[in-house]
Amino acid sequence: MPSLAFKEFPDVGDLLDWRNQRPPQRPVPSNLHIHTPYSFSAFSDVNEAVRLAREQGVLILGISDFNTTKGYEEFTEECQSIGVFPAYCMETIALSVEDQKSGIRWNDPNNPGRIYFCGKGMQCPSQHSKYTQDTLHRIADALERQSRQMIDRVNHHLKDTLPDIRLDYDHIRDTITKGTVRERHVAKALQQAISKIFPNAAEKAKALKKLYGKESQVDVMDDVALQEELRSNLLKAGKAAFVEESPEAYLSFEEARSLILDMGGIPCYPVLADGTRGVPTEIERDPEALCDELLQRSIYCAEFIPIRNDINLLREYVSVFKRKGIVLTTGTEHNTPKMEPMVPGCRGGVDLDETLKEAFWKGACVVAAHQYLLSAGRTGFVDINEDVKRLESIGAAVIAYYLKEFKRGKENGV
Repeated sequence: MPSLAFKEFPDVGDLLDWRNQRPPQRPVPSNLHIHTPYSFSAFSDVNEAVRLAREQGVLILGISDFNTTKGYEEFTEECQSIGVFPAYCMETIALSVEDQKSGIRWNDPNNPGRIYFCGKGMQCPSQHSKYTQDTLHRIADALERQSRQMIDRVNHHLKDTLPDIRLDYDHIRDTITKGTVRERHVAKALQQAISKIFPNAAEKAKALKKLYGKESQVDVMDDVALQEELRSNLLKAGKAAFVEESPEAYLSFEEARSLILDMGGIPCYPVLADGTRGVPTEIERDPEALCDELLQRSIYCAEFIPIRNDINLLREYVSVFKRKGIVLTTGTEHNTPKMEPMVPGCRGGVDLDETLKEAFWKGACVVAAHQYLLSAGRTGFVDINEDVKRLESIGAAVIAYYLKEFKRGKENGV
């Protein structure tokens, strides 16, 4: 079934001929990794995400929720109404039991063996096998069981500390998320309940002391900071409401890659580099070795979230990845309550330089080409033996044509 985004596009030859008759296109800001309320997000709804992207000059935006494509249709409609090119992505989590036992970390600095894993340029409308569908249902069921247990433990703790507050799974699912209830949703629901009953700062601080058994260390009127503190003090390992995740919530590395391929996407590894703790993990500390490991596992696309990274280290990693032929994309995630800028930039508010912008622009073009070719029933990006420069040209033409059609539609009052 053709994608809604490409339903009236010309074929590849005509599209490239059209593009070659136009002036050279400068890199357009892209952000191929944001979360929406279909998982957990800083955004109140999909419209806010797309609107902010457009207002801040991001013209290529990628929805990337955890283990779901349910937001694709709404995302497409919002992008088409505002004039943003939609990239269809998804995130999942793999687990290497061997690395977990050995204490070896990938791109999660706190959990050895856990591997965040993305798919870029997924099929829209989503098409996949029954096995993939069953796998996604299995993950969702495992996460629901964990969240229900977590809420039960929160309520048990509240009974002894703040008995006027009680959380309800169904209420959280229906009001805070459009997807699976997760730890961050529980923290947000608890923060909202506490703020409703204790609107005064002094009363809220007193209530939090009862809840924690110690003084709060944040501005209690800062909702974002309070949500993070509630997670740390109640929901993390060793705390009153912690519930360990079931192995059924994870895939092996090979299963994650196969799932993404079955859904039409490009398997992509999100690189943490010096994010979070400032020092790369065991798997990532040597960019050369990391690239070789990914290539050996048939991963030909990688992604950076630059706000985590020092620009000099990011330049080093990107240089190595480019030399190895790995396609690169960038994003911002927005999977915490804090609202960050939509245009990817490095740690400390440092803008990307022109070399980084070009590398990520080319990656966005490959993803756009992949989506377009799959929609036409053709083969997209498979591996680094592909003619990547041709894919970059096709993708640049696809993006330019999409934005041109939006502008024409607006001029004609469509």
